[in-house]
Amino acid sequence: MTAVRSSLPRRIPYSGIWIDNYSLTAVPGGALLAGGVEWHRDGIGATSRTTGGAAFWDASQEAWFPLEPLPSPRHDHAAVTLADGRVLLIGGRAEQIMEMNSTLLWEPGAQGFREGPPLIEARARPIAVTLPDGSVLVLGSELDEDLERGTRAELLRPGASAWEPAGQTARIFHTGPVCVSGGQVLIAGGRDNGFGFAIIEGTHYAPPLSQSTELWEHEHRRWRSSGPLAESRDDPKGITLSDGRILVVGGWDHGRALTTSEVWAPGTGLWSSAGTMASARSSFALTALPDGRAAVSGGLVEGSFAATATVEIWHPGTRTWSPGKPLEVSRAGHQLAAVGEGTFLVVGNHTPTPDAPPETSWELWRPEA
Repeated sequence: MTAVRSSLPRRIPYSGIWIDNYSLTAVPGGALLAGGVEWHRDGIGATSRTTGGAAFWDASQEAWFPLEPLPSPRHDHAAVTLADGRVLLIGGRAEQIMEMNSTLLWEPGAQGFREGPPLIEARARPIAVTLPDGSVLVLGSELDEDLERGTRAELLRPGASAWEPAGQTARIFHTGPVCVSGGQVLIAGGRDNGFGFAIIEGTHYAPPLSQSTELWEHEHRRWRSSGPLAESRDDPKGITLSDGRILVVGGWDHGRALTTSEVWAPGTGLWSSAGTMASARSSFALTALPDGRAAVSGGLVEGSFAATATVEIWHPGTRTWSPGKPLEVSRAGHQLAAVGEGTFLVVGNHTPTPDAPPETSWELWRPEA
């Protein structure tokens, strides 16, 4: 393999102008970028296609190494790093395939992919988390043909060759953030009844937002309700902090971007206020920092809907937000992967000039640098 280096803007080693709906996962020694929707010039504008592209970012060389393509190209998939350093790509969609039940395993030694155990349910935009024992839990689906598909969870145990049923959510049909705290899996809000999204005579219809919280009981493979969120939140971000608490930030409420945040304590099972950000934004990244803090980076600023490079840091002791070190360029819809002590690889799209199309580039962000 040949390393790909570049100066700013540091473009990733894909052939398209930019990519969307890819996965970025931290792995031993770096990060893995896989799949996505790749955009190419067509003489008038740009056309898209599902890509099987993949690349490894080597932390020791701070450079990308292109990999052999995926056996089955995909986008809108989930990706998790397993305890042994492998990466599992889960479900997604591809050209003419609205949802996939296949999985792919990336082997770090061979730097290649092979087919993994197929899901019980085909899923587009699934949500997957790893549990302390190394198992993988997956749920969620974007499509509404089977309104309960996304509510039926699946579990893959370490070393198993097949997924097994892992219970159905009690109320939530379109889940909010899914996070792990110790042996518990938590769903923070979402939409809680069974009809889908529709546009009828210009009017948008959607299931009502729910403040309910659900917890998965590992022993009984069962979901149960827990203490509700303080606010209804459409499409918020959520992460598990280093002390096991879960932080949920932002989202929408009746078309208004929220600046508020709240934190869930595993000891009490209750949510409480976690402070207010200075600026309302959407399509931002929420990242847990090793010292217990959290960072909100980039996003689209409410009002102008322009991408921003600004960062806000959450402080657990005071439950307040303060300005942090900004990104190198303004981004929205980007992803971060921890690639070293206090170092994060950022991959996402930015616009070099107002009239230029987006480009997918990377940078290193160090909160304390």
